[in-house]
Amino acid sequence: MQKALDLHFLADEGFSFQITSLLREKGYNVKWIGEISPGVSDRVVCDIAEKDQRIILTDDKDFGELAVRYKLKAVGVVLLRISASLKVLRLKRVLELLEKFPGKLKGYMVVIDSEKFRFRKL
Repeated sequence: MQKALDLHFLADEGFSFQITSLLREKGYNVKWIGEISPGVSDRVVCDIAEKDQRIILTDDKDFGELAVRYKLKAVGVVLLRISASLKVLRLKRVLELLEKFPGKLKGYMVVIDSEKFRFRKL
């Protein structure tokens, strides 16, 4: 059975660095694009994630469009659709996803909102 701690993630530059840091503290392997290649395009972020076999963590709907509509190769995409002002809820929902559905992250586009998770096979 897949465990979330065994997965590798790449947080988009616009993704909360606070959540990224907290995930790291909990033992998750997360790189933040702002530390390794600040200012790169979404396509380059996808290329880096694909090369390193990382699941993208993002708030940016463009990644969903790139992965689903344009079939850009992606290991997986997690799109967080909760207001940035709801910091505690955002972290809670990300952790809930990682704990409950680690086997449905690779190969999927996952949309997280305040009430549900939506999974779409890539």
